[in-house]
Amino acid sequence: MYEQELEKIIETLREMEGRFEQPTSAAAPHLSSADRAAFKRLMLEAKGILNAALGINDFGAPLLMMTTLPGFGAFNPPMLEQLHEAIGLVEGGLNQARRKSSQTRKPPSVVAKPTYVDPARILQLRSAKSQQWDLKRLVRMLEELNVAHEHELHMATAMLVRAITDHVPPIFSAKNFSEVANNYPAPRSFSEQMRQLDTSLRKIADMHLHQPVRKAEVLPVAPQVDFRGALDVLLSEVVRLLQ
Repeated sequence: MYEQELEKIIETLREMEGRFEQPTSAAAPHLSSADRAAFKRLMLEAKGILNAALGINDFGAPLLMMTTLPGFGAFNPPMLEQLHEAIGLVEGGLNQARRKSSQTRKPPSVVAKPTYVDPARILQLRSAKSQQWDLKRLVRMLEELNVAHEHELHMATAMLVRAITDHVPPIFSAKNFSEVANNYPAPRSFSEQMRQLDTSLRKIADMHLHQPVRKAEVLPVAPQVDFRGALDVLLSEVVRLLQ
């Protein structure tokens, strides 16, 4: 999925190469205002896709800088050479994503382990446009939650899910998650899922966060911290509210 989206971005950028307009004055050739806006959007989309595919990578910062290039004369960037640089950056990121995909591809007989949070849901949150709320921290916590789940770090999984529920109440105009679970105007099915997060999940996370050392311990296994369904219901409502 990531590869196809990046290929489409590269194709769209290449189409811009032949659309630079030559002004009548001595100013440099420039793109139309629509193409300039599309260029900035494509840079942000490519950055988000590469972050999702690669995690921390070398292409995110240069792509972000492409959206804040200094102006030239009466026209905004990019100039033709900057467009070529942008194409090269996206192509480089695509190549790295392909290498990572080939390195991590498992034999057909091995069934890939499902993620804790569906990558499509993370992409929806990363793409959400909100002038009131900055979702970078939420997205990063979800990414770290998937890493913890993949490596069977069950105590960290419980702690991260609790941190996420403590992070989102302002989006629901609530002071804390208990208000979301008990007072948010929503169908009964939603409220029941939220109460599961507010009671069962919170108690399990508190147990792992605050339990002093004992003479004997039993470590948690995956079913104890499996709140994927309820968490996705919560995140889907966040996406709906920010649309």
